[in-house]
Amino acid sequence: MGKAKKGLDVESDITDGLANSFDRMNDSIKYNPLFHRILYLANVVIALMVYLAKLTNSSKDQKLNAMHVFIILTVFFAVDFLMYRVDYFSSRKIFLIFRAVELIAFEIIVALIPNLMIIFAALCVLVTIFSIEYMLYNTNFTKDYIFNRRLFIIIIFVASAVLGMKFRTETETICFILTQIGIVFAAFTIVDMIVSINEKNERKIFKLTLEVSDIQDTNKKLIEYQEKIESTNEQINYQRIEMQRTNKELAQVNKETEAQTNVMRFMASTFDISKCIDVLTDSIMETKQPKLCAMYTEPDEYINKHGNFTVKTNYTSVERRLRKDIEQIYSDFKANVHKSKIYTETELFQFKFIGDANINAIAILPLSDGMEIYGIMMIASDNEEYFEKGLNYYEASVAEFNISVKNSRLYLMMQDMAHKDGLTGINNRMYFMQLFDAAVKKAKRKKSSLSVALYDIDKFKTVNDTYGHLAGDAVIKTVASVGNKYAEENGGFVGRYGGEEFLIVLPDKSEKEALPILETMHEEIKNTVVKHDQDNIKVNVCIGLTSYPSICEEPNMLINRADMAMYYGKEHGRGRLVIDDPELIKE
Repeated sequence: MGKAKKGLDVESDITDGLANSFDRMNDSIKYNPLFHRILYLANVVIALMVYLAKLTNSSKDQKLNAMHVFIILTVFFAVDFLMYRVDYFSSRKIFLIFRAVELIAFEIIVALIPNLMIIFAALCVLVTIFSIEYMLYNTNFTKDYIFNRRLFIIIIFVASAVLGMKFRTETETICFILTQIGIVFAAFTIVDMIVSINEKNERKIFKLTLEVSDIQDTNKKLIEYQEKIESTNEQINYQRIEMQRTNKELAQVNKETEAQTNVMRFMASTFDISKCIDVLTDSIMETKQPKLCAMYTEPDEYINKHGNFTVKTNYTSVERRLRKDIEQIYSDFKANVHKSKIYTETELFQFKFIGDANINAIAILPLSDGMEIYGIMMIASDNEEYFEKGLNYYEASVAEFNISVKNSRLYLMMQDMAHKDGLTGINNRMYFMQLFDAAVKKAKRKKSSLSVALYDIDKFKTVNDTYGHLAGDAVIKTVASVGNKYAEENGGFVGRYGGEEFLIVLPDKSEKEALPILETMHEEIKNTVVKHDQDNIKVNVCIGLTSYPSICEEPNMLINRADMAMYYGKEHGRGRLVIDDPELIKE
C-alpha cells in the first residue's frame, strides 16, 4: 500500500498547489510600497522642476502654484511612508481611508491648478492608478465591493469637476471635464478587464481541479492491483509445485508495478512531455525488453509546433526508416484502426520499415484525450507470442501518459496566455521585457552582439478612422505575425511594445547582420495587403535599428536608442528603416 500512498501524496500536492494558486490570484491586488514611492517621487520631482524652471505663470484665480503642490505631495509622501513603516497599512480600513483622503486631496489639487499642465497631467496619471487600486484593493474581485467603490470614485470626480469650473475659462472647463471623464472611463475599463481576466482564471483552475479526480481513479486502480498481488502471495503457500513459476511472475509484476509507479511519479512532477516520453519508453525497454518502443504525438498537441517522435531500439536501420514512415503509419492508424491492435505474420508486410530485421510481432496503441487520437505508441518484438498475455501493461502506461498530457496541456496553455498579447498572440510587454533583460545579461556576459529594432505602423490612426477599429486590429495582427516569423527564423523574439509599436530582438546579430533581415521583413510588410470585409489595406512601418556594442555601448539603452531612430524616420518621411547614429539622432 506504500506505493498507493505515494500516489495519494502526489494528488494532495496537486490539490494544495491549485488551492495556493487560487488564493494568490484572489489576493493579487495588494499595496506595493516601491511602486507607490516611485509614483510619488515622480510627481514631487515634476512639481519641483516646474517651480524651479518657472514653466508656467500663476494667474490671480489660480489657488495653487507648483511649490504648493510640491509641499502637499511631499507631506502625503512622508505620511504614506511613515504609515507603511509603522504597519498601519496592515489594516484594510486604515489603508482604504487613507487612499480615499489621497484621492480627494489630489482631485482638489487638479481642480485648483488650471495653468500647471505638466503637474496636471502627472497627477491625472497618479489619480488614475490610485483609483484602480482603490477599487480593487483586497476585494477578492467581489463585484458588490467594486461597485460601491466606483460610486465613491464618481462622487469625488464630480465634486472635483464642479470645483474646477470656478477657476477655468469655458474652453479650459470643457477640456478639464473631458479629462476627468477620460480618467474615470480608463480606470473603470482597466478594472473591468482585470475582473474579467480573474474570472477566466477561476474557470481554468476549476477545470484543473477536475483533473485531480482522474488521479484519484488511478490510485484506486493501483490499490486494487496491489491487493491482487497480495492475494497471489497468500496462495503461494498452497501451490508449492508452481512456486518457482509464480515467484518469477510475481517478480515481473512487481518490477512492472514499480516501473509504472516511478513513471507516474515522474509524470506528476513535470510538465515537459518530451521528457515524459523519454522516461516512459526507457522504462518499457528496461522492464518489458521489447526490440523496439516508439511514441509519436501530433503537432500542436501541447503547444509543440512540430510532431514529437521518440524511438528506442538496437536496430539502427529500422530506426532510420521508421522516422521516415511514422507520420504515414500514424495517419493510416488514426483513419482506419482507432483502437489497440496487434500485428503478426502477413499483417507485418504493410510495415516497410521492418526490412530484413527480425521483427515478428508489432502492437500499436492509440494515445487519446478521450475525444480524439493525438498519437500512438508502437511496441515490436522478435517473439511472435510476445503479446500473448495482452496489452494491459502498455494500456495502463498509455493511460498515465494521457493524464500527464492533459495536465501539461492545461498548464502550458495558462502559461502561454500569461505571456502572450491577447490580440496578436506574440509576447506581451511584461514577458518581452523579461526576455530582453535575459538577452542583455547574456550579451554582457558573453560580450556578444545584440541588435534591437523598434517599428511602428505608419498612419495607423488613419486606418482606424477610415476602415474602423476591427480593420485596425487586423493590420496590427498582420504586422505582428510578419515580425514574429522573422524573429523565430533568426533565433530572436518579438513583442508588442505599445498599441501599434513592436520590438524585435536579434541576439548574436550585429547591425550589419540584422540589417538585411529587417530590410526583408520591411519589404514583406510593405507588399502585404490586409483584407478586411470589402477593403484592401496597404500597410507600411517605420523601423529604428540599433545594436550593442558597436553603436550603443550601454545595452540597457537599446530600446531608447531604437525608439529615437524610429522617430527620426517618422519625422523624415515615414516608411523608412533608420540605423541609430548618435551623431545624427540627438537625444
